Formats: sequence, structure tokens, C-alpha cells
Amino acid sequence: MKTKTVLSVILLFTCQVLEARISSLSPRAYSERLATKLHGLDPSVSVQNGWNGITPSGGDRDSGFILVPYQVTYGALEKLEVGASWGLQHVSRKNKSDQFGINDLVIAGKYRFFDADRADRSPGLDAELGFSFPTASFDKGLGTGAFGVLFGWGLALPLDPARLQVGMGYRLNGENSDDVRPGNVFSYSVGGSLPLPQIDKDFHVIGEFKGFNHSKDKLRGASIGSDADELYLAPGAALSLPHGMRALGQVLIGLTTDSSDAGFSFELQF
Repeated sequence: MKTKTVLSVILLFTCQVLEARISSLSPRAYSERLATKLHGLDPSVSVQNGWNGITPSGGDRDSGFILVPYQVTYGALEKLEVGASWGLQHVSRKNKSDQFGINDLVIAGKYRFFDADRADRSPGLDAELGFSFPTASFDKGLGTGAFGVLFGWGLALPLDPARLQVGMGYRLNGENSDDVRPGNVFSYSVGGSLPLPQIDKDFHVIGEFKGFNHSKDKLRGASIGSDADELYLAPGAALSLPHGMRALGQVLIGLTTDSSDAGFSFELQF
């Protein structure tokens, strides 16, 4: 059993780990539509990475990044969750100097209209609303430099023994002090998880298709640059750990020219 657990943890560290109770807090994360318990806290810390793609702020192409966000979600009401995400970021931009600093602060809420019920296989449905605050530098490529509004919804369907989920989101960016309005982003994901008790009783394989469609940036109201479409195949694994902790891992494999060639991350929930 110890050997299997060690091998599982090694696999997770070599994959990308992503998960968010409120998906708009970390759109590159695995979109697992789980509920935070009433008056409960669900904190997590992760490391997300991409090569030769679009930075999380959407401002630079053919770039690399390492993002280390800290996220926390709180069960405010029976059906309502609120949360925030903030962290550190390093970007390597083409023909520009590398930069390191904080990223934009995101605060969001999720309302669960229906909770998924495995007993009768009824689906769960939720909706999200969030706001992005320009706490990072746009000039350094660490943020949009503008206020943003985020919308999203998700559908979860528990099967035996798999769990499927679908999500869509939209990020509406405002104009920053440089008279630039970063392109809006439409995001979507389709994925699921399947337990593999042969490896460990709390081990799951996970995977999804995840996409981000970026509209053109605008300078003083005029469109500049080009739009971009990111699409990823994201296989991975999840494992429950002692003391109530959980780890998830995925690899993001870019399927379009605008996508990062590859990405990985590690997230630990505690």
C-alpha cells in the first residue's frame, strides 16, 4: 500500500494539478463542480505553468509563465459560496525582459441551484459571478491593468462510478490606464473523473477538454492584434491524502497553434 501511495504522489507531481471549488477563480484548473460545506473553508495552493503560449493576463503570445495562486472558498449560505484567488507570477515574454510579481486579485461567488445526487443520478447546476481587480502591472505582463467581470455556469452529472461535468465562462475586461482594453475571453470545459480502487481506494483518473477563445485587444476603441483560440487535452489524476488533504494533477497538451505547447501544475487542497 505504501509503495502504491508513493507512486501515486510521484505521478501527481509530474502532472498538472488543478482544481477550484469556484471555477472562475482559476479558469485553467480542473473544473470539478464540488460544493463547499456551509460555514466551511476550502483553501488550496497550486503551481501552474505553461510554455510558448498565452500568459494568464492574455497580454503576451509565445510566452512562458509560472503562476502560484492561493485560493480559498467559504460556504456563506446553504447554496452560496464565496471565494478569492491571489498569488505570485513569473512571465518570460518573447523579446521582452522576464518579470516577477503579484497577479490580479479575483473575488467570486457561486450559487448552486441544484446539487448533484448520485443515488438517483440527478444533475447539479450552478452559476458564478466574479470580479477581477487590477493589482498587477499591465506593463510587466502580470495583469490586465483593468477591472474585469466574470460569469460562468456549470453542470455536474454523477454516474456509477464516473462523474461528468460541463462548464462555460466569460471574462469581460475593462479599459486600463494605457487606453488598452484586453480581449474578452470565452472559456469552456468538458471532463470527468473515474475511481481506480485497484491503485488506491481514493485514487481517481481525471481528464477534460478545456478551451479559451480570446477576442482582439482594443487601443482607444480600435481593434489591434489578432484573436486567439486555445484548446487543451488535459489528462491527470487525483488522490486523497492524510489529514483531510487532497492533490490533483493534470497535463495540459496544446491542440492549437495559439495554445501553450504544454503545461503542468500541482495543487494541494487542505
